[in-house]
Amino acid sequence: MSLNQNSKEKREEIIEALNWRYATKVFDKKKKVDEEDIHTILESARLSPSSLGLEPWKFLVIKNPDIRAKIFEVSKQPKVTDASHLIVITYRTDIDTGVLQDRLERTAKIQNQKLEELADYQKFLKTSIQKQSETSNLESWVRAQAYIPLGIMIQTASLLGIDNCPMEGFEADKVDEILGLKEKNLKSVTMLALGYRGEDPAILKPKIRKEFDEVVEII
Repeated sequence: MSLNQNSKEKREEIIEALNWRYATKVFDKKKKVDEEDIHTILESARLSPSSLGLEPWKFLVIKNPDIRAKIFEVSKQPKVTDASHLIVITYRTDIDTGVLQDRLERTAKIQNQKLEELADYQKFLKTSIQKQSETSNLESWVRAQAYIPLGIMIQTASLLGIDNCPMEGFEADKVDEILGLKEKNLKSVTMLALGYRGEDPAILKPKIRKEFDEVVEII
C-alpha cells in the first residue's frame, strides 16, 4: 500500500477528525471501546518518536475498577471512572542506567550485533545524557518526552472516532503510590481517558482556536 494514495482524502480526513474532537468531559458509562481499537491507539504510542530513541515511558491501562476508584479520589475527575478506558502515562526515572542499557541491548538484538560493537554508540548516548544533565534538569527533559505519545494517541483515537481527554491536575505522588510505581522506576505524568461522549452541552459549542496565520509563520 502506498502512503501517498488518495492524499487529498487523507488530508481532509485528518482535519475533519481533529475538528470533530473536543476535550470530552462527560463520557457515556455504558459505551465501551473495542479492544482492537485500544490496541491500535497503544500501538501508535509505542511507535512514537523519542529523543535519542530512548522511549523513556510506559503506558498503564487501568482496568481494575477498584484502582480507578482510588485514582478518582486523588484526581476528583469523573472521567477517571466514567470513561471506557483509562491510560496512565508514565516516564522512567532510571534514564541514565536502566533506559540506556535497555536501548543498547535492544539495538544489539534487533540489528544482530554484539554489545562490544556498540561501544561508540554507547559513548554517544552517555555523552548526550550527560550534556542534557548539565544544561537542564534531566528528569524534566524525560518527563516532557511523555507528551509526545500522548499527542499521538489523541490523534489516533480521534481518527478512529473515539472520544478522548488528556488529564493533568491530579496528585501524581498519590497515583504513583496507588500503582506502586516507585519500585518500578516510574512516575506518572498525565492520563488519557478514552470512550464515547455522553450528554454534554459543550458538544454544541463551536471549537475555539486561533487562526492559522496567528500560529504559523513562514520565515
